[in-house]
Amino acid sequence: MSLAVRSTVYNLVLVFFVVGQALAESVVVNLEEPRDASLYSGISNLRGWAVAESGIAAIEIDINGAYAFNVPMGGARGDVANAYPDFLDADLSGFSMAFNYKSLASGEHVVTARAISNDGNVATRSATFTVARFVSSYISDAEQIDTSTVTDVSTSGQSIQINDLSVEGQKWDIRLSFDIATQGFAMTDITGAEAIDAGGACSNVWGSGDYTLERNGVVRSFRVHVPNTPSSKGPFPMVVVFHGWGGDEGEFLTPSVITEADERGYVVVAPLGLGREEAGNHYSSWSFSGSTTGRDGMEARGNICDDELTMDYTYPSCSAIAENGCSWTQCTDDDIDFSVQLVETVSKNVCTDASRVYAVGGSNGGMFVWDLARHEASANTFSAIASLIGMPHRGYLDPPVLERGMPAILITGINDRTSPPGAWGDNAFTTTSDGDYFHYTGATAITEAWAGAHWCDTSMPASPFDVGVANVECRAWSYCDGESQWPPVMDCRQEIGHRYGLSWSWPLILDFFEQQ
Repeated sequence: MSLAVRSTVYNLVLVFFVVGQALAESVVVNLEEPRDASLYSGISNLRGWAVAESGIAAIEIDINGAYAFNVPMGGARGDVANAYPDFLDADLSGFSMAFNYKSLASGEHVVTARAISNDGNVATRSATFTVARFVSSYISDAEQIDTSTVTDVSTSGQSIQINDLSVEGQKWDIRLSFDIATQGFAMTDITGAEAIDAGGACSNVWGSGDYTLERNGVVRSFRVHVPNTPSSKGPFPMVVVFHGWGGDEGEFLTPSVITEADERGYVVVAPLGLGREEAGNHYSSWSFSGSTTGRDGMEARGNICDDELTMDYTYPSCSAIAENGCSWTQCTDDDIDFSVQLVETVSKNVCTDASRVYAVGGSNGGMFVWDLARHEASANTFSAIASLIGMPHRGYLDPPVLERGMPAILITGINDRTSPPGAWGDNAFTTTSDGDYFHYTGATAITEAWAGAHWCDTSMPASPFDVGVANVECRAWSYCDGESQWPPVMDCRQEIGHRYGLSWSWPLILDFFEQQ
């Protein structure tokens, strides 16, 4: 090779190297918390800063290699602006949010902050940390804490060591250390000591299978799936799934759902609705506001359907309750009471986390789950709900009965003719166009009412929220009460008809539950 050619090649390589370095350095991200090699045992910060010459478009957070959520940006950082004066919006480069580290399992985890610039360049920064926590991610009953079992309290420097503290029937050794940022003491170490009473320890009596319970002479059937993870014995979060009209216990228990439940460690309970046992072999169903009487929730008390154009599906058990020909679900049993008893029964036989019990419903089941938040017993049983292609009947916009509200995600199909969501931002009711003419609240109306119960700012329209699922648009309201990572109420839609799309909707629902 001639000297001239060699010089040209060298110069080209040098140009590519310099340009490549410039592109790589056009985005800078720094993850300040969680700190590498640190321990977390509660709610703390997830924060840092990021700059790019073209500005930052988004900050994405991965947990253990999987996308988790986007973190809010725009925090004032004069120090960063001084260091990067030529980078767009460097003075507003901070990102920060409260994060419940106890929502993660005990052990080592990796958080990665991914900064994406407006021109498409990416930079990442990761931190490896350890989570130490009690059995439950949230302890709602102070009676579960017993200091009378403490055997030793000692001090060392800025730390206090407490041994044999009883929490949820198990003894723990904990260390409290002074935290400069919060100006108070925080738990910096939690170590399990021993179970106080092995006889009362959480255990799995049931495995996966079909079970029944009897209520007032009515036998209710349900199927239970316990995570197929021998290394984990619980307590597991529980999801109760309510099938659609005419469905059964297997409707939700598809291979993709079971696989996801096993990977995340969820117990899935699939009860069977009533109706098949009645004369005429009616569809299995779930009864909710208006579905048995046929009356809507409007002030004028109209019908939930156009009675002249809709088939009469009235169940024999509702003959004395139906007020018109629009009634279309069973009246044999109270499904709200049954749901509460179902959770209590499963919890006595499978090691579950009472603070993480969720309800998911599809179609008729999705219409039913809204009512679980409107009755005190069931509202205290379930932590959040998810409705797939199911809204309440027209006029039933009552918010959750508890002051804390009830987190809810609604997933609908834009092309759904059976349970149409209506247009974005339209609070009008919708009507089926699949041969029957039932009236439902629109997706915007019910989620806006729910968001108001969480003190969200509903004076402005819901704005897009990125959940990381292709071809799914989710919208939510801002400035809500609470410290959840995702908004407590979300309206998500895809270009589909009346179907569940469980391959993508099920992981999205579990993500929503886990970010509350």
